[in-house]
Amino acid sequence: MQCESRLTLDASAAEYVVDVANVVREPGLGGDRPADLARLEGLLDALAAFTRDPTVQVYAITDRSLLADGRLTAGERERLDRWYRDGLLEVLPRADDRILELADALELRVVSADNFLDFHRAYPWIPGTRHRFLRPFLEPDGRIGVRPRIMPVPPEWQVSRKEEEGILLEAGVLRRWAPSAHRAVLSRDWRCPEADCPLFGAGERPGTALPRRHKDRVVCPTHGLQLTDTGPLPRRAQVKVVMDGTVRGRFMVTAGRPLAVGRAPADGGVALGAWVNSASVDSVSRTHVVLSYDGKGLTVVDERSANGTRIRHSRPTGEELLPLHHGTVWRLRTGDSVMLHDRLELLPSGRQFVFEEDTTDGTVGPQAGAVAAPTMLSVPLDIRPEDLPDGGRDEPGYEQA
Repeated sequence: MQCESRLTLDASAAEYVVDVANVVREPGLGGDRPADLARLEGLLDALAAFTRDPTVQVYAITDRSLLADGRLTAGERERLDRWYRDGLLEVLPRADDRILELADALELRVVSADNFLDFHRAYPWIPGTRHRFLRPFLEPDGRIGVRPRIMPVPPEWQVSRKEEEGILLEAGVLRRWAPSAHRAVLSRDWRCPEADCPLFGAGERPGTALPRRHKDRVVCPTHGLQLTDTGPLPRRAQVKVVMDGTVRGRFMVTAGRPLAVGRAPADGGVALGAWVNSASVDSVSRTHVVLSYDGKGLTVVDERSANGTRIRHSRPTGEELLPLHHGTVWRLRTGDSVMLHDRLELLPSGRQFVFEEDTTDGTVGPQAGAVAAPTMLSVPLDIRPEDLPDGGRDEPGYEQA
């Protein structure tokens, strides 16, 4: 049966919503090319077999970038464009949010290998669900099959990282097939020719806004004018203040500038009472810990706090709490947090570039409700598992001071 007969944008007729770009660009589904439209055809046959319905109807959605993907043949791109013009394919700048909107509103099952980590807060039913998603896979005989999948329940840092990536993709700064290209843009300070530009003007600015990239130019999203590079931005890491599992606030640690954190630290440190009520910081010392950032990772040292500090350390077998002895430096790895007491912890963000005010409230963990949208403030943060010692493996991170 022709592929087109199974495509519909009639939401009332569709039984599944298909993430077309995810399928077409998945080499694990067979073929020698990085992008191949035949994978979508194979998937539709697999859905027909899975449902035992040769006329199964799917709602197909793709990112706009797929229609211009040079890894497809000219004929494949023309076919996608024809489906779009004929009302068989929905084409959007970014498809993920639309896919989940349809799944949520119409209870359609989603066919994709994507974990949709950046939407776990907006759609708290995603993590752990066993019935709403199908994953395509390659059968031993070379055909494509589908099977139900259990969606992962990710740690907080992975959710933050994917939320960040979604912002960068929407702004055109990040490109999936050139994931490192955005670093040159986001590590620089940009200035708009319009002096009164609220994002990149000469006046006082709340932070460095997220620019847009148009082909080889970096442009102002407000005025569409090419921006001028005025130099590098300082590297900074974001840390979340978490109380009883809820993010109460955020602060930044700048590379080369150790930052004291506690009840009332001196010399411009972070006073936790700004976010946590006084009763909750009674057991926190005036200067409890000092955080440092070297441009790649964070370290923490306990400066003789009265009640001590522990590290919540992630291991493949689960979490463990390790004491942080006075004067000992701990290099934080992905997933680690600093426990000031049983209810209060400092959690490094998973974001490499930060796009939100330090005071935004949210909730840690995938079962939380939606949080406020980012305010598009950008500061470089460069914590990646591959940048951390031992690639972020599970050995303790002690370093002698």
